[in-house]
Amino acid sequence: MTTTNTTETRMALPRWAMVLIFVFMLVGGALRSVEAGCQNTLKLALKNVWLCGVISYAVALTGVGAILVVWLIISRRREWPTRADLAAMPTWAPVGGLTGGAAIFAMITVASSVGVGTFNALIIAGQMFLAAAMDHYGVMGFPRRRINSRRVAACAMIIVGSYLMAKY
Repeated sequence: MTTTNTTETRMALPRWAMVLIFVFMLVGGALRSVEAGCQNTLKLALKNVWLCGVISYAVALTGVGAILVVWLIISRRREWPTRADLAAMPTWAPVGGLTGGAAIFAMITVASSVGVGTFNALIIAGQMFLAAAMDHYGVMGFPRRRINSRRVAACAMIIVGSYLMAKY
C-alpha cells in the first residue's frame, strides 16, 4: 500500500512496525552515548586519537563480519551483487564509511570537552539540517519530502535543545 501526494511516495507501514522501528532507532541513538563513553575511555587509555579510531573501526568491522557469517549460516538467501550491480553503483556510495569515520573522530576529540549530551545534541542538529535539505531535494536515492514550516520548526527546536544542553 502506498500513500501519494504531489511531492512524495512512501510505503505505509502497519503501526506495530513503526513502533518497532522507532524503538530500534531510540536504542541505536542511546547506544551513541555509550559509544562516546567507550571512545573517550579508549582515547584516555591509548593517548592517541588516531589509534583509537583505527581500533574502533577494527572492532566494528569484526562485529559486522561476525554478523554476516551468522546471517550466511542461518539464511537461505545467498544473493550477492553482480559486476553489473557494482558498475551501476554511484562512485560516492562507499564514502559513507569515511563520513562515519569523521563522526567518530569528532566524538573522540571533542565529546569529553563539551559533554555527551551537548555533543549528541549538536550532532543531531547537524544531522537534521542536512537531512531536511537532502529530503527536500530527494538526493542520494531518498524520496523527496519537501521542507515545510513544521520541519523548520522541528529543526529550530533541536537548536534550542542543543543550546539548553550546552548551557545547563
